[in-house]
Amino acid sequence: MRVAATGNGRGTVVIDRTPASTFLIAMGAYRRARSDDRIPGTLNGVAPGGLLAARGWVGDALRTDGLRTGCRLWLLSDAKQTEAARQDAIQYLDESIGQIATDHGHDYSVAASWTAPGKLVVTAAAFGTVVSTPVSVGAA
Repeated sequence: MRVAATGNGRGTVVIDRTPASTFLIAMGAYRRARSDDRIPGTLNGVAPGGLLAARGWVGDALRTDGLRTGCRLWLLSDAKQTEAARQDAIQYLDESIGQIATDHGHDYSVAASWTAPGKLVVTAAAFGTVVSTPVSVGAA
C-alpha cells in the first residue's frame, strides 16, 4: 500500500497488488538462525550477544505452525567473497521467498551476484516484479 500524490498536498491510497512489498519484508527481516548456523562474530565457539545471538523476527514467537519469517542473509556479514557464500545467499533467499510464493501459489526465481568486493546483490522475481537488495559480505 502506498499513497499516490494527486496535488495540493493530497493523495490517494493505492493498493500494491504485486509481491514487491512482501518480498522486501521477507528479504529485510532477520530470520532466526538455525542451531547449525555459524553466527557472525563467533570466536572460539562463543557467539556475541548471548541468548539474542540467533536474532529473528519477534512475531515468530506467536506462530504455532513452526514456520519462520524473514531471511538468514544476515549470517553472511562475516563470510568470505566466495562462490559458497553466493550459493548460501541464494539458499537463504529461496527459503524466505519460496515460503511466500508457495503460500500464494506464485512462480518465482531468486538470484545473487557479486557487484563489487564485499557487495552481493540478491534478487527475487515473480509476476514481472523484480526486487533487489544489496547484502554486505565480509563486513564484520
